[in-house]
Amino acid sequence: MRLHADDLKEDSKLKINKPKEHNNGTIIGVTIAIIITLLIICIIIVVIKDIQPIDETTKIYIDGQESTIDTSIFLIENNKIYVNVKRIASFVGYEAHSGEYKIEAEDINKVFVENKQETASMFLNSTIISKIEPNANDEYKNYTMSEPARDVNGEIYVISDGIEISCNIKLEYDSSKRSINIQTLPYIVELYNKAVQNLGFTGISDEFENQKAILYDRIVIQNSDGRYGVINAKGTEIIGTRYAHIKFDEYNKEFTITNAYDKVGIDYIDGETKINVNYDEIKSIYKDKGIYLVKSNEKYGVIDSNERIIIHIEYDDIGVDISPYITQNARKSDETNNKNDNDKLQKEIVKQYVFFDSLIATKQNDMWGFFNLNGEKVSDMKYTDIGCKVKEITEEEKRNNKYNNKPDTPTKTTGNLLLIDEYELIIVEQNDKFGLIDATAKELFRPEAEDMYAITDAGVKSYYMLYNGKIFNLEKDIFEELGLTKKTET
Repeated sequence: MRLHADDLKEDSKLKINKPKEHNNGTIIGVTIAIIITLLIICIIIVVIKDIQPIDETTKIYIDGQESTIDTSIFLIENNKIYVNVKRIASFVGYEAHSGEYKIEAEDINKVFVENKQETASMFLNSTIISKIEPNANDEYKNYTMSEPARDVNGEIYVISDGIEISCNIKLEYDSSKRSINIQTLPYIVELYNKAVQNLGFTGISDEFENQKAILYDRIVIQNSDGRYGVINAKGTEIIGTRYAHIKFDEYNKEFTITNAYDKVGIDYIDGETKINVNYDEIKSIYKDKGIYLVKSNEKYGVIDSNERIIIHIEYDDIGVDISPYITQNARKSDETNNKNDNDKLQKEIVKQYVFFDSLIATKQNDMWGFFNLNGEKVSDMKYTDIGCKVKEITEEEKRNNKYNNKPDTPTKTTGNLLLIDEYELIIVEQNDKFGLIDATAKELFRPEAEDMYAITDAGVKSYYMLYNGKIFNLEKDIFEELGLTKKTET
């Protein structure tokens, strides 16, 4: 420790200079700081020791062939394997990109992999994997890996079961043999196809979703009569080969089965009937509570997994088309991917069925209403539409200052608005006017506004309403008066 002049004190008797005695509290504080620093260093050393590349002598096999893949792609910790997402992708038939699918922005905290059949997004420090078929008229399906994605030297690594889900592969690590064996889905299908044919079947279904069932020890097969069934890897029958079509639902781990009369139902992955083959269409719309949309005789309803009726099959439509409300970046990406297929883009419909885990929107005779998840009607069929779409502002209206009473108040230029997520609010329309309901379908603001929209500036989203020719900031002018508080942060 270096001593300064002020730290020296003259002793009159001994005529010598000696260090001044330090306060005990200061000494204790310094000691504690040193101990904490040493502990942190020890922790860092332990972490570095635990998370390390696999042995360079480890042999890596991909689809039965030894690969020259760089072993640094794999890390090991407590005998568990972690994989560099971006660097493994090309070896298993995928492309990888930083950022989030359909969002045109680089983001080192996000990564997604894609092939022609499917896209999977992963997020740093999250266990969620969001999968979707490219350009599918469907919502993302969220899967869970056993540990969160982690950052190692600026790159995203995920645990082995995460890369298995994302890239539809099988990965096995044998520490005793110092080997990693990776099998891609096409390779596995080819192996099983030969075995299936030896059992007398024509082969395995060529649909991508059905082929993924193999990863869960289920094989969708077809016989010489063109009928479909399901067996396991041992050849044991799970679902008899008597159906006109079978489709595997990886998200719900179940099969949609179609009979010769084009009626559909649901079988569990173990083959037990879940929902009888009675409907023209069936679709899972809320996994957590086992809720299904069903269609019969051109009418829609909702049932649960026990076929209990939640909403009677008597409505013209259920669920709101959210494609007009998809962010501009997402739609721009879609347009780029489909620049030679404009007709398909225009017909794209992506629906949201359940709002804020509580409401289902139904349509009858061109009017909309709401049910809760218990099947109780909580709103009459009185709304002409759900959401507010952009209305063009003419030059004459701008000149007449119709949409702007103050020079510094923003006018609407973009931003269709369906939900205000932070407050769990839904925009409803009635006679060309707009209002707000909450997650119980209670009207908080009657449909009297001429317009509602959102504007994002410097990353901050603000909500506005045009009412009686004046523009109001919803949060400052309306929500505070109503006593509303944010439920979530976007």
